[in-house]
Amino acid sequence: MPTRSGGIAVAPAPLPTHDPPGPSRATKATVDSFPRVGYQPRSGMIVTGIAFVFLTVWLTTLLDAGTTETLVATAASCFLVGTALVINNLLRWENAENAYEKQRMSAETWNARFRKLHSESTRTGAVLSHMSDGIVMLSPKTEILLINEAAARLLAIPIDSVYLGRRLAELVRVPEIIQATRKTQRDNVDQNVSVEIVDGSIVRPVAVRISRIHDADPPHLLLVLRDETDAHRVEAIRREFIANVSHELKTPLAAIKGYAETVELAIEDDPEAAKHFIAQIDTQCLRLEDLIADMMRLARAQSGKGTLMVQTIDLEKVIRQAFSSFLPVAAAKQIELTLRPSGAPVHVLADEEAALAITQNLISNAIRHTDAGGHVSVSCRQENEGWMMAVEDDGVGIAPEFQERIFERFYRVKRARKAADGGTGIGLAIVKNLTRALGGTVSVTSSPGEGATFEVWLPKP
Repeated sequence: MPTRSGGIAVAPAPLPTHDPPGPSRATKATVDSFPRVGYQPRSGMIVTGIAFVFLTVWLTTLLDAGTTETLVATAASCFLVGTALVINNLLRWENAENAYEKQRMSAETWNARFRKLHSESTRTGAVLSHMSDGIVMLSPKTEILLINEAAARLLAIPIDSVYLGRRLAELVRVPEIIQATRKTQRDNVDQNVSVEIVDGSIVRPVAVRISRIHDADPPHLLLVLRDETDAHRVEAIRREFIANVSHELKTPLAAIKGYAETVELAIEDDPEAAKHFIAQIDTQCLRLEDLIADMMRLARAQSGKGTLMVQTIDLEKVIRQAFSSFLPVAAAKQIELTLRPSGAPVHVLADEEAALAITQNLISNAIRHTDAGGHVSVSCRQENEGWMMAVEDDGVGIAPEFQERIFERFYRVKRARKAADGGTGIGLAIVKNLTRALGGTVSVTSSPGEGATFEVWLPKP
């Protein structure tokens, strides 16, 4: 019957047809060499002693000895027989104690080895059962000898099924894996394959490496399976990031190139138009500067605490500094920008420049997505040994399916607004990475048409 240890299923090893070398043979030899017969009761010596006493009495009677001589001879023979029996029993007990001590020490040695092997087996099982990678061990006949839960999940095999001892081809309907397994056996060369395994409604990309275990005779096979879903997602994000960066850089560069060509043609015939186009070139250059500056801030935020000067700061002071920059912007857009006093000193453990960048990006994002006549408010409250800064607006709001992605670089919920909103698409990514570097958290609560509330928690000193 298969055995289970934690999340590991292991097929039992076949019983040997002969005595294997090593511990089992040594144990058998030790047990067989134990002199059991030497420590069993010896009735023969007692019978011999009694016969010796009777022989002594018979001889004294045969020699016509007197009663006194007969008693003396009988007593002497009984004394000799008793003394011999006592000495013999003492020697037997001494030998028995020595043999027992040897057997006890041998048993303790084997017990210690067993505990060590059991401990190693338990640790190995625990490690394999908690691995995210799948592990499958196959016999030379490609029968499953060992499999962990991750492998069963990645291969879409029910973990409760009976599959130990069955051939891999009977359970796994993926031709690429079966062919790679056979090729590894045939060519004695490790194989790597990438496959897509369907598990119900989920299509999971899996990387499989098949190698031979040369320590076993004959060599066994080891399959290592890795879920490539996250790697594919990261690769997709990387491609999207490169495409977005290229697009964000290409748009102002194309505008600058077009305006420069127009200025070159109009500088003599229409100086006023040339001035207008030069102003547009300047605007696009500023946009490029803002984009590059934001990318530098994002790179600094993603580098962690190493580039930050973390100390005790007054968060409300930082918020007022950010307000001074955005009050004219909010007034021009007819948006009411307010700060709700907390009533207590808001001291947090953070980098002042990073906290200012977080606050500015959140306020800028709120103003950008709030229509004229709207409201944006900032407040702070104590929560969980820290302070929570909340930036709330009554703007367009964010649908739930977009709320996880808005913190990605260059991700925009409404692509049509990107040319007019004035943002670079990196602000919320900067907020997320800076907050994480400071040991804080960021979250958003929003519904379409009902505004959004961004909350940043920072620890107290």
